[in-house]
Amino acid sequence: MVLKSCTTRFSAGVNDKKPRVGFKIYNNMKSIEIKWAAQLLKEHRDISWRYGVTLTTPTINISSGKKTLGLWSDKDKTLSISSHLIKNEIWDIVLEVLKHEMAHQYVSKFYNNADTHGKYFKKACAILGVHPFFIAGNTDYNKKLQSFKDELPADAQKMLKRVKKLMSLGQSNNEAEAQSALRKANYLLNKYNLQQIHTGDNNPDIKYLTICHKKKRIESIQRAILSILKNHYYVNCLTSNTYHAQDNVIYKSIVLVGQRESLKVAEYVYHFLLDTCQTLWQDFKKENRTQRGEKISFAMGFIAGIEHNHKTVFKNSGMQKNKNSSLPVKTVKSLMEKDNQIEISRLFPKLKKVKYGRHQTSSGAFKEGFKNGKTTHINKGMTHQKKGICGLLMN
Repeated sequence: MVLKSCTTRFSAGVNDKKPRVGFKIYNNMKSIEIKWAAQLLKEHRDISWRYGVTLTTPTINISSGKKTLGLWSDKDKTLSISSHLIKNEIWDIVLEVLKHEMAHQYVSKFYNNADTHGKYFKKACAILGVHPFFIAGNTDYNKKLQSFKDELPADAQKMLKRVKKLMSLGQSNNEAEAQSALRKANYLLNKYNLQQIHTGDNNPDIKYLTICHKKKRIESIQRAILSILKNHYYVNCLTSNTYHAQDNVIYKSIVLVGQRESLKVAEYVYHFLLDTCQTLWQDFKKENRTQRGEKISFAMGFIAGIEHNHKTVFKNSGMQKNKNSSLPVKTVKSLMEKDNQIEISRLFPKLKKVKYGRHQTSSGAFKEGFKNGKTTHINKGMTHQKKGICGLLMN
């Protein structure tokens, strides 16, 4: 359902650096909805630029419907997005719905409304980088939305539960036993990812996950952790911007790309390392007279220690090869990266280079952080909810 009375019209000059904005607001248009419409217009312009398409600036409409998440009307050139969607879903999903409707706009302009969800629409979705889960028409739209967010397949859950049992051994005071458990856990993830690679090139299970701390900058420790995730957890990592609809603020964010099982692993490891580093720094700060800049040195030392620990665990390990395949871990990671890069190109077609954190070796704070990192193992931290496993760890 679309409320025609709740329409905000934003028009922008093609060559303007800043859009000329005109308002057509009715009494029942909420101020926050006006801000949402303004942001959606900016997103429309950004998506058009990012994917190299020329689409007429539409009327952005915030509708009240719950069943219709988005709607493109060629008759009055109006693109509607549901307020229910904006209130209840993260902005990433709002953008996927927006791109779905922009694909309809594209078909209207360039293919004379040749089809609704046929071959021309699918072609438009490919051009605009619409995720495979959001290409379906009205019949499967909400079903696909839930599938995008919810429960993992049964085989994935079985694999993750086995990893959970290994992680209970990973807390052992016996260093050899702990490292053995971590190697076996990594082997399981390696084996599962290899199986997924063999399923085909166009795999919708390659997804992305956004981590947002509601801050305007990404700290050095966060960038350094991304290097750990990239090197050891089958995901690619980027930094971006994310709009928070309730705050009406654009924050810096981290985007992880990979198999959704790997994303759950990487997300847990990210928070574990960030929280652990902050706790250890506070302990170090209480016991020592610290100087300005030593927090970063300590954090870089901690991550360098974590990296050293990972390399030590897997050096000359018999788990480097999958028993059911001649492919070593390094090769599987390389194949996964190829699939991940396809998704990255869909999300950020004009991305040129991804930078990760650099480790700086200086000061006693760095050495203390390094010592802490070497002795830190990623401990058991899984939780269960009705809709599947929501936390996981891996070395």
